[in-house]
Amino acid sequence: MTSSVIHLHLGGAGVKIGDALWKLYEKEESDTNVKGYIYNENDNNRYPLALFADFDDQMINEVKNNKSIKYKSTSFVSGKEDASNNFCRGHFTVGKELIDQCLDQLRKQIESIDRLDQFIITSALSGGTGSGFANLLLERMSTEYGRKTQNNAFLVYPSQEMSNITVDVYNVVLSTHLTSEYYDSVVMLDNQSMYESIDSQIGLDYVDYTHLNNLISQLISSYTGLRRFSQIDNTKLLSGLCPYPKIHYITPSYGPLATINDKINQELNEKQLTSYITKPEQRLFISQINPEHFCTALVHRSKEKNQFFGQSALSFQKMKIRYQESPYVLQCISQNYTVISELAQLKQTGVFLSNNLSVLNYFQMLLKKYNKLFDRRAFLHWFWGEGGGFGFIQECAGQLEYLIRDYQEVWEKDDDIDIDIID
Repeated sequence: MTSSVIHLHLGGAGVKIGDALWKLYEKEESDTNVKGYIYNENDNNRYPLALFADFDDQMINEVKNNKSIKYKSTSFVSGKEDASNNFCRGHFTVGKELIDQCLDQLRKQIESIDRLDQFIITSALSGGTGSGFANLLLERMSTEYGRKTQNNAFLVYPSQEMSNITVDVYNVVLSTHLTSEYYDSVVMLDNQSMYESIDSQIGLDYVDYTHLNNLISQLISSYTGLRRFSQIDNTKLLSGLCPYPKIHYITPSYGPLATINDKINQELNEKQLTSYITKPEQRLFISQINPEHFCTALVHRSKEKNQFFGQSALSFQKMKIRYQESPYVLQCISQNYTVISELAQLKQTGVFLSNNLSVLNYFQMLLKKYNKLFDRRAFLHWFWGEGGGFGFIQECAGQLEYLIRDYQEVWEKDDDIDIDIID
């Protein structure tokens, strides 16, 4: 019986990430060994197992216009007005107008496959759809399908120093219940860190969202590539990085990147690749403190097996990892494709995933910013007018406080860890 994964691309950012991802998948598909994992094979055609949902139909229509990918009509749900960067509008008001249609399209796709392996979700928590509607959808999916399948998310969080949405702090805090209760793992990204990683690796004159979406697509493609190319059960990778149910927030790194004119295409041994990919400047989500690792994993991707593969204990010996003798090191045996013409197709790349305590610093910073706004009742009328009452907003902030306490309790179990915590 073939198992499959369904991708959910929610909100403007999630849809654009999905657009880049499926373009990449199309280039890779001829080499895959497991053909039905991300596609529904029917009548000698393959149809993406994906749902794109956004209140504004502009970006949805851009995806539909790509005729090189054979999407089914069940892959799209859109409206005529956006969520105005408002969690409560996406969850309580406009969201309720699309939720049943979204669930119906999702049900049709689930019925077309043998067995559902997991959902992979892409969205940005800054906006109203990627936060509020995603919360509503996952809540309803939990009711409809239970928790028999994994929900693994790749989410873009507001950067600590870069934001163009006034109320993004509220949207992220109100999403805490979504990320802690309905997801089995959350791979955290932020735009500022991705910009800096790209700049440190290839120093392009101009970097836009196309490059960021490509970077996220490479992460997801390597993760699903474990199953598609190497027939490795990738669900065990992310679940193995989460030693406690709520402690499932993972920070990624990716590299190397190179332009077509660069000379970085030489073969790296495992030690060189590990050293490169674990540099702080390659992290795609950065907090103000250095990580103390719970669990880590390295996904090595190349067409041929690396002759140095298996020597990870030596490569990681300087890295303190609390719940592992050594990191998981997995190989995705495939070429490294790219959909951006200026980027080189490298012989090998790596994805480094770390479940670590540095995210506690981010959550504390987030709560501190939220409290400053909430104490002044700043912008709260935006949310009250869309169905989010005073009690609801306070409850969500309380859930973030509980999450912070969970991290602190785990932290305090190890007397050797000595890192300042934000008051």
